[in-house]
Amino acid sequence: MSCLWLCSDKTFSLVLALLCFGPTLLLAEPTVENVRSEVLLLLGKGQTLTDQEEFVAAVSAFQKAIALLERDQKPDPLLRERIEQALRITKGRAIVARYKGALTDSSAGKAQATIPSEPKDINVRQVFGSVLLRGEFEPRSLSKSGEAFGFGRRVTVSSKSGVDLDFPGKAGFNLRAVDAGSFTLPTPGVLDAHSGAYLLRANEDDGKMRVEAPFAEVDISGDDPFAVMIGITTNGGLKMIGLLGDVELRRPGQDLQKLRPGQLIFVLPKGYSRKMYVELSTLIATADLLTVFEEPPSYYKRLKTEALVQALRTKRRFRTVVGDVKGRDSFEMKVLREDEKK
Repeated sequence: MSCLWLCSDKTFSLVLALLCFGPTLLLAEPTVENVRSEVLLLLGKGQTLTDQEEFVAAVSAFQKAIALLERDQKPDPLLRERIEQALRITKGRAIVARYKGALTDSSAGKAQATIPSEPKDINVRQVFGSVLLRGEFEPRSLSKSGEAFGFGRRVTVSSKSGVDLDFPGKAGFNLRAVDAGSFTLPTPGVLDAHSGAYLLRANEDDGKMRVEAPFAEVDISGDDPFAVMIGITTNGGLKMIGLLGDVELRRPGQDLQKLRPGQLIFVLPKGYSRKMYVELSTLIATADLLTVFEEPPSYYKRLKTEALVQALRTKRRFRTVVGDVKGRDSFEMKVLREDEKK
């Protein structure tokens, strides 16, 4: 688990966030928000297990989530409906799986013949560990670079695994995902992220991408090539860090937000958090999205330049940890100690 350094001068302060995008929860007594966060974690776990066809374990996770939600004095009916829907889908898939297992070789061959051929929309640059594909086409796993698959697939990245993808579009987007994540690329220009951490890069000018999380969504764009880190928070929102280029964030009925290199912002179910600054030099040296793949990003040298420029502007530092979103409009932050002034 890595942490960042919070820095400040006369005009701004610099916060170092958790690099792996995982939540760092401070010890506290159980609260309504803590219960809801645990319910969301169980929901995400159940969806991942369903994607892996571990139906018994998935049903157990959903049932635990419902039982936990019933302890809430003010249960969220929409969240309960979502869990129950996922439970119904999982049970249905379990029945279908059992039925398919009973097919004879002949009938299985006929069923296979009805599956449409898969287009090669998305190309695999790098992959390691266990990465599974589900959806309207034949379920399979990714094992090597050069493979391709079509839009509409649900991609499940297991723990200690990762995938690096290129997919078409005006800006020629690249997407990296690591460690226990699940996402869908339903159509060009849309990333439906269910869980996990991502690195999104627009290689050309005028890139546009809609990013959807369980309870938040945002349209991101840039006049020039850009790169952002994205994480899914336990309240179903988004945690975003600008790496390269000036990124614009748009949501209906809300003010335009601009994310510059080194800035961190939470996209909450309702609105945004205030912006903070992340120390890029530490981030690019330790973040798994940048370091665990065999080949670094093509723009790695530019990231180092941005980190150097940022370091020259920084005069004071505070060791501070920024964790996950706490509730709907706040996040966890704890100052550990102040370093010596430079």
